[in-house]
Amino acid sequence: MDDAAALALASLPGRSGVQATSQEGATLLCDPFQLDGEVLRAYVPRLQLGGVQRLMLRFAVGGNPWRAEFELEQAEYHSFEQAIAELRLVTVERDGAGRQKARAPVRAAGVMKAILCQNAVDGNEYDVTVEDISETGVQFTIELQVEPRDQFSLTMRADGERVRIVATAVNISQGAYGRHTVGARITEVPEADLLAIRRLAARHQAE
Repeated sequence: MDDAAALALASLPGRSGVQATSQEGATLLCDPFQLDGEVLRAYVPRLQLGGVQRLMLRFAVGGNPWRAEFELEQAEYHSFEQAIAELRLVTVERDGAGRQKARAPVRAAGVMKAILCQNAVDGNEYDVTVEDISETGVQFTIELQVEPRDQFSLTMRADGERVRIVATAVNISQGAYGRHTVGARITEVPEADLLAIRRLAARHQAE
């Protein structure tokens, strides 16, 4: 395991609502709380553990998506709703959905418009803070509980550049003050907006 993977793994304890997928494709949310070497302990929905042997956790670190596969070694009763799962690491690697292009740390206000979201009516708009953006991905914070695979448009203005994109949520983690940090893959971007993103990235690289 290289240093980047070790740091990514070490970021898991303390997170809540981390998306996990079983070997059968079932999705559940877990709350990791302790890492001991390559063994992760997490609170998981007790009634969803039946038949689970492996779990793939997907999460983001600094806007970069990661995935870690674990074997379920044992689970113990914690409460009626939760069990404590002991998970042994199999592999940890960057998620293929990650961004390959240079990122611009813009920290700019923006607006997200729901296209196909689980917790929002199509067309509803929400204020966001865009943390960074690249040609292929974006990270922002929002009060709305965004879910993986939600689709939306996002408009922002930074350093005099106006950018509008369409994106799909990949990773969501709990942020501060009741906000959620969303890492998303850009699926549509007009040429003019793509050029604006490139100018932003070049400007921040030069600083």
